[in-house]
This record gives sequence, structure tokens and C-alpha cells, in this order.
Amino acid sequence: MTITDIVSRIYKLTKTNSSSYLAADMLIDINVAYRDVVASIMDADGRWQWDDDNRSDLPIATTTITSGQQDYAPAVTHLKILRAEIKDNGGTVFRRLEPIDQADVTFALDSVTTGVPQYYDKVGDSVFLYPIPNYTQSASLKLYFQRGPDEFTSGQVSAGTKEPGFNGLFHDLIPMLVAYDYAVMNLPELAGGFLNRITALKASLIKTYSKRDKDDKQTLIMAPINFK
Repeated sequence: MTITDIVSRIYKLTKTNSSSYLAADMLIDINVAYRDVVASIMDADGRWQWDDDNRSDLPIATTTITSGQQDYAPAVTHLKILRAEIKDNGGTVFRRLEPIDQADVTFALDSVTTGVPQYYDKVGDSVFLYPIPNYTQSASLKLYFQRGPDEFTSGQVSAGTKEPGFNGLFHDLIPMLVAYDYAVMNLPELAGGFLNRITALKASLIKTYSKRDKDDKQTLIMAPINFK
């Protein structure tokens, strides 16, 4: 379903047109609905992390390690960090950093020594490395992250060809969500029907995305954390 199809369906469901439902308002409402759908996908996604099909790059970022600097904020828009890797000084191979939380650290945070990082903690939009790096090296911290949808712009609405970046079987959720919000305020007699359709579609979407990794045999492994 292209953005042109979505706009047309919203007009049909809400009994409106370009004069009664302004383009700027509709664009905002479409992107709100888009975020709503993606939130449901991320809640349902298991070991196969969703990323918007419209993205031209992978959700992976690398940055320079600086001697004496502990915190690093990736220069990308992300919702959550999934994994962190680092190169040793002069190394060519990345190795995984173990995630920890400040609540797990038994020593004073301001007494952290320097060396080759082994652990990382997520604080706000940054990651804190333990120990603090004692070397400077380009492209040596690699972060894997998950990001939100590639939202529609007014230019893309005018072009009319872009589609939502998730399973096309569920594209109708966007116009249905927009229509439901509109109906709650303007057509309350239709709101219940829209909600029933949304509930059924979301249940199917969640079921589909929760089973995307059937080829992946999941096992539970307890990894020890060594702070020495």
C-alpha cells in the first residue's frame, strides 16, 4: 500500500477530502500511526530484530575510541542499543563487550581504572565503557542498535510511491488507526468498528512477527560476569 493509497483510504474511511482533512494534519497523524504499528512490532519481535525496509543502511555504527574518554554517544537516531563490540589497541578483530548496569558495580564509579574496555553500561543516549580506554583508535567501537520507522515526509506524500517499511499484509493498520482517532472526535458512531478491525489486525501482526525466527533454535545460556 503506497502513501497515495493510504491517503485515499483515510479519506474514504473518514468521509473527508483534501479540503476538510488538511494535508499537514494528515501527515502528522499518519506518522503517529506508523510509530504505533512499529511499537507493536518491536514488542513482538524476538531474536530477529525489525528494521524499516525503507532504510538504505544497516543499524550499525562505529566510532573512534579516545584515550581517557569513558562515555560515547552514537551519532545516529536509535531507540535502543542491542550490542557493543570493541577492538583492542592495534587489533583488527572486534570482540563483544559485556553489558552491565551501574547497580551491578560494587566499586566506586570514579575509581575506574584505564585499560582495554571489557564492559559497557547504557546511560541515557550514551554508553559508558569499563575500564576507561587507555588508547585512541578510529572506528574501534561498534554499536548495534534498533531504530524507529522511516517516517513519511511531505515530499514523499507528493511523490506518492513510498510504502510503510513493514509487512504489506498489515499496511491497512495505518489508515485504520488514523481513521479511528478521527472518528473518536468526529464520527463516534464509526469508532467501534474501526477499533475492532485494528484489534484483529494487530493480533495477527503480533503473531506474525513473534514467529519470524522459526529457523533459530533458541537456547538459554548463563554467562558469568567477572569484575576482576
